[in-house]
Amino acid sequence: MANTLYDLLEVSQSASADAIAACYKRLHAQYAESAAKGDEDATNRMIALREAFTTLSEPSRRQRYDDSLAARDQEVEAEPAGRPFVKLIVIACIVGFFGITYKKYQAAQETARLEAERVVAAAKQAETEAIKAQADARLAAEERYAVERAERQRQRDEAMERANRERDIAYGNQVSHNLERAEAEARRTALREEQQKEQARANAERQKEYEAERALAREKAYLRQVEAEKNRYRY
Repeated sequence: MANTLYDLLEVSQSASADAIAACYKRLHAQYAESAAKGDEDATNRMIALREAFTTLSEPSRRQRYDDSLAARDQEVEAEPAGRPFVKLIVIACIVGFFGITYKKYQAAQETARLEAERVVAAAKQAETEAIKAQADARLAAEERYAVERAERQRQRDEAMERANRERDIAYGNQVSHNLERAEAEARRTALREEQQKEQARANAERQKEYEAERALAREKAYLRQVEAEKNRYRY
């Protein structure tokens, strides 16, 4: 059973500060795993070890503790019959000291737990905000891509409409040109036909005049012949 803080750290009262620190680290590591799993005895043991190390690692506190041990030993030597009672008092003091320390430890643990919960909540909030930011960025990128795609489609549609309009205009111009050329050709054909008709009428008129002149000439010749014959018979 540990009667002193030195006994708790498993060192002698004359141990150096380095030896005390080494034993504290060894014992702390020995009980840490069990305490982490919820072992209350291991947790209490670690609290006692920490308080012992806190007292013995600081020279002035260690000196006061050594003085209290020396005074206790003197009282024990002066009253041998009361040794068990004194030991009980010392143990009660140690237990009371550890109880107060444990309450402090519990308060510190609660504070640490709340702080850990706050850190976890902050981390989750940051993660949520990061995910939301990524989602917003992805949505903005998708919207931007959709706008760009719609703009490209609009430009393609306008280009196609412009090309179709230009093609229609060119086709209309070609049709108009063909119609104008056909109309001009029709007018030329009609003019040629009219000219041919006029020429035919003129030729017919000339032919009639020629025939009439020939008939008149034949008539005159015949009349002259008849007149000549009459004159011949007369004389």
